[in-house]
Amino acid sequence: MWNDDDDDDFRKDDDELSEEEMKKFEWQRKEKYKAIHNHPLYILAVEIMETVNALNESIVDEQDRQMYEMTLTESSLMLAPKIAGAMGSGSRILSLQNAAIIRYHAEFLLTSTSGLKSLDSVDKKYVQLLREDMIEFRTLFKEWVKEIKKMKKDDYEDEWGLYTN
Repeated sequence: MWNDDDDDDFRKDDDELSEEEMKKFEWQRKEKYKAIHNHPLYILAVEIMETVNALNESIVDEQDRQMYEMTLTESSLMLAPKIAGAMGSGSRILSLQNAAIIRYHAEFLLTSTSGLKSLDSVDKKYVQLLREDMIEFRTLFKEWVKEIKKMKKDDYEDEWGLYTN
């Protein structure tokens, strides 16, 4: 049970970082940020968001747009932040959890292209581009998952028992 009395006071004098430690911490943070945002999977996730945006704008029939726009947007917006969260966490369990969420949304985007191809009210170039991006994303994702599986097992167990070491 959570007890506020047991909560560490993060402002204690003995916990303060020296200026040199702060600079090192800031440098590490920036390097991690660069590594995440330059990773091919993250870059492609951002491109997928842009493609979905353009695809949604190309749907001229209002009823078709209402059927696809929100779900496509939601799934495309989940990819990059979940990738960044996984890569930034340093945790095998958190990375696997995020990978499962990413896979769900990526698979939704890929399978949605089949329905979108049948619409007359959408620019088929964007549908084809999204399909190609998602196939490339799946390939990069599989490589990334191999990296996750090589990570050191976490010192703690998943409290829900789904991802166990």
